[in-house]
Amino acid sequence: MLSIETRERLVRGYERTHNAKMIAQAYGVSEREVYKLAAQMRETGSVEPRTGNCGRKPKLSEEDLERVDKAIQAQPDITFGELIRNLELDISESRLGRIVREKLGYSLKKKVIHASEQERPRCTGKASGMERTHERNTRRKAGFSG
Repeated sequence: MLSIETRERLVRGYERTHNAKMIAQAYGVSEREVYKLAAQMRETGSVEPRTGNCGRKPKLSEEDLERVDKAIQAQPDITFGELIRNLELDISESRLGRIVREKLGYSLKKKVIHASEQERPRCTGKASGMERTHERNTRRKAGFSG
């Protein structure tokens, strides 16, 4: 990688002579590099290395991350699907989950049964008719009587 001072001298030499091949040999770079640096100087006025313009752009902006964080703080048991629908995000649930864990620092907690939910038949051990029918059919297929 060339220093900024060397890049500037290279461009000044090219602007004086317009001989990219000679300048490239003198500085030990390719002709393509000479043309590229001269074009960059014309376009931006600088020959500093370009950084930050490459790679995949983030799916969620900083503003989106703040909205997600506020929504989670307001309703800690919200699902990723609800977040996507409520905030109108264009992202998959799995990607949102990764972002919530990695960028916002949240961890997922198993939902604990609250007192009001303990009255459900599923939680008290009372199975519904469909579950019993399914169990009975499973036993018959497996060769058990019952």
